[in-house]
Amino acid sequence: MSKTIYLLIGAPGSGKTSSMTAVNNDSISHFSIGEMYREISKEENEIAQTVKSYIDAGKVVPIEIAQKVVEKFIETGKDLVVIDAFPRDMEQVRMLENLLNADIILKQVIEITINPEIALERIKNRNRGTDDDVNKFSDRMKVYNAEINEIRKYYTSKGIYTTISGENSLEDTALSLASLIQ
Repeated sequence: MSKTIYLLIGAPGSGKTSSMTAVNNDSISHFSIGEMYREISKEENEIAQTVKSYIDAGKVVPIEIAQKVVEKFIETGKDLVVIDAFPRDMEQVRMLENLLNADIILKQVIEITINPEIALERIKNRNRGTDDDVNKFSDRMKVYNAEINEIRKYYTSKGIYTTISGENSLEDTALSLASLIQ
């Protein structure tokens, strides 16, 4: 069975998960890697402890864990799969490239752009999980900014990178997303 993959990237607080959740389309499987990591971190095992330690430190989860999570998303998802908050670094880009084949196609990488001050205000107002802590925001922004230019450049060279503004209303951002994911 053929799968079409969309990646949704953006700074912490850019509205990736909220906007994608507002896209009401039953033919799309939406997976938030951050939400999955938060769920895993609640379990009582060694992997959960590892994931929790990385989330608490605002760092990128080890590639072996990220790969298992992404493989599960692709395997269990519908024909259209949106993975948000992935990739975070070039190691994850390469890992995903190794998963792609004639039946698993990466169609587009969509970055939701936002002013960091607006993103910080959103983080202050949501406080959903341990990685939403305002004190960790700057660490998470550093992780995001560390390789985002290289990620943008890589996907731009493949002709599959685009941006939408995350500073609009949730509804407008969701409409922009919905128009790109087909």
